[in-house]
Order: sequence, then structure tokens, then C-alpha cells
Amino acid sequence: MILLLVCSGLSHAVSAQANNPAEPDAPASVSPEPSAVGRYNVEIGLEAFQDEDYDTALQVFTEGAMIGHAIAQYNLALMYQQGIGTEQNFERAMQLYALSAQQGIVRAQFNLGVMYDQGQGIEQDYREAYYWYEQAAEQGDADAQYAVGTMNFYGQGRAENFTEAMRWYQESARQGHRDAQYNLGVLLISGLVGEPNPTAAMTWFTLAAEKGSVDAQYNAALMYATGQGVTRDAAQARDYFTQAAEQGLRDAQTRLGILYATSDQDGLPRDYEQARYWFNRSAHRGDATAQFFLARIFADGLGVEQNLSIAHMWYELAYRFGYEHAVSSLERLRAEMDEESTLQARLMAARWMRAYAEQNPDSVRITRIPDDAVDAANENPDESTDSPANDSNNLPD
Repeated sequence: MILLLVCSGLSHAVSAQANNPAEPDAPASVSPEPSAVGRYNVEIGLEAFQDEDYDTALQVFTEGAMIGHAIAQYNLALMYQQGIGTEQNFERAMQLYALSAQQGIVRAQFNLGVMYDQGQGIEQDYREAYYWYEQAAEQGDADAQYAVGTMNFYGQGRAENFTEAMRWYQESARQGHRDAQYNLGVLLISGLVGEPNPTAAMTWFTLAAEKGSVDAQYNAALMYATGQGVTRDAAQARDYFTQAAEQGLRDAQTRLGILYATSDQDGLPRDYEQARYWFNRSAHRGDATAQFFLARIFADGLGVEQNLSIAHMWYELAYRFGYEHAVSSLERLRAEMDEESTLQARLMAARWMRAYAEQNPDSVRITRIPDDAVDAANENPDESTDSPANDSNNLPD
């Protein structure tokens, strides 16, 4: 999202800056006569920008920047930083942000901090980043307050200081900054500053969760599931796990599957169909626990027709992904299967692994099944069988 100053829909802090630009603390050049700035109309550039007439916007903002208009300097910097209507030029953007920031424009101070933080147009410099973030934070910018809190947490630009991190997270969180609310919850529950306070942490996790923070949704779910800082409530845990799972958090998908498979408590009945659905989604993304439980569902025919070959495939995959207890389940299962069915199951597992490795080359941990059988995939690489996706056609994606 492009944020130009003196536009409609801006935050109160930015609007105030636009209407009442601060006096420059240390001008980089001779200050223009008030009459020159007073005759300049930045709105012409803003209207041109909104109409996607970037040539005109660039020209108008350049004229304003040359006479020292702080808002024009900021908007021109933004165009250079993001390459809008001109070639991207981080060095020029940084120069213009600096001129605007020195005149007290909050977003210029914050963006200048970002450029130092990320090393855009200049060598990364956490000390300078911290300085400009702090300038904006002291003027009440929630993003800057969050940034200062995070730099204190990680010891970037100054020594690690959890107390200061919490102070700035609180300032930002009170303004509704989602990630500050989540991080504040983490600090409160971790005991890094004073005694752990899970009740207060839950308050902030809930607020962040309502704004869509997947990590906050997951933490709130865990706390409801275990009764930490809140009365234990399986239904609330399910709802928060569902929110996180639907956003694609793999651990939440697995925990939701476990909740559905093991519930029958607090008015939340077992639902093997839902358990299978969520285990399947997580298992296909490489979660060993989900693969193991999905195998059990097929091995025992829980809410689905029993299928030992598919169960074998998922047990083998669970072991290959690090779930060591799957070996004993494999051994018991093989006692019930004939040689042909076992070979087919191993082929399915090998082909699933091959497809997964191609899509995720850096995340596969190969663990050989402790078995004397020759790897079925190497013995019969072209033998016709259903692909892993087809093997699971009876499973929801």
C-alpha cells in the first residue's frame, strides 16, 4: 500500500504532521523563505498521483522538495524508494527522507529507520535505524514503537533490554498494533520481565488473534486447551485452532485434528471425519505427527473404510519424517498384510517422498525404514500405481 502524506484516509498522527509540519531541527540546506513554501500546493502532486499521472506527480513533488517542503520531500522519497514513475533509487530516497525527517515528519523518520535497518541505499546500520525509529516512536507512531521494542528485544542498535522492549510494545499495542500485541503477550507469558502473567498474556493474544495474527490464534488455542491463564474450554480452543489452521499454520492443523480425534469432553464430541480432514492437510505438508495419526485412522477404520495399504504408507512417511514410534506400528501392520500389499504401500510412500522432495528440496529428512526389504521404488521405479494424491482421493484436501 502506498502511503502519501496529506491524503484522505491517513492516520490522525500523519494528518497532524501534514497540517502542522514541525520546524527543522538541523536543516540540510538553507531554509526557504516562508513565502516560497506558502505558495507551493502539494495537493496538485497528490491528485496527479491518485490519477496515476506519475510524471506530473514527480515534477510537482520535485519542485516542492527543492524549496524545502517537508511533505513533498517525503512523497518524492517514497516514489524513488518504490520506483513509482521513475527508476528505483534508494540513495536518493534516503536523502529525501532525511531532509523530511529532520523537519519532524513522522513517516519520514520511520521510513528512514527502515532503510538503515534493511540496508537500503546504505550499509545496514542498526544504531542509525534505532535513532530514527525512536524519533518517530516518541511522536506516537505505532509502527515505530513496535520497531523500537523489537530492537530492544533482540539487542539491535543497543544492548538487549526486555524491560524497554515491553514498554514500547505496550505503547504500540495500546494503539492496536497487532504484532506488538502478540509480542507483548509473549513477553508476559515468558517471564522475561517479572513473573509470568498468563492472564494478561491471554488478553493480548486474544486482541491480536481478532486482528488475524495466526501465531496469536495458535497461542490462544493452546491456552484454552490447557487452561493456562483462562478457564479450560475445548470449544474455544477448537475455534482458535480452526482460525489458525485455515490460515495455513501446519501445527494448528495437526492440533485441531488431535482435538477432534480425542475430544468427547466439555461438550465437544469426537469427529473422525474432521480429524481426518485436518490430519490430511497437515500430513501432506510434511508433519510427522499428523502422518502418524492419519495412518491410525486408516489402520483402524475410524470414520473411514479401513485401508491397510494407505495406513502403511502414512506410517512409513511418519517414520521418515522423524516419528520414530511409527516403526512398531509398521511392524504390527505388516503382520496383517500380504507381500504384494506391502510392496504397493512402500511404492506409494516412495513416490510421495519423491514428489515432496521435488517441491521442498531443503526440508526433507530421509530416514530409512529398519527393514531388510529392498527399496521398492528403486526396484520398480516405473510400476504402475496410484500417486500419493490419488491414494488419498477419499481424503479431503
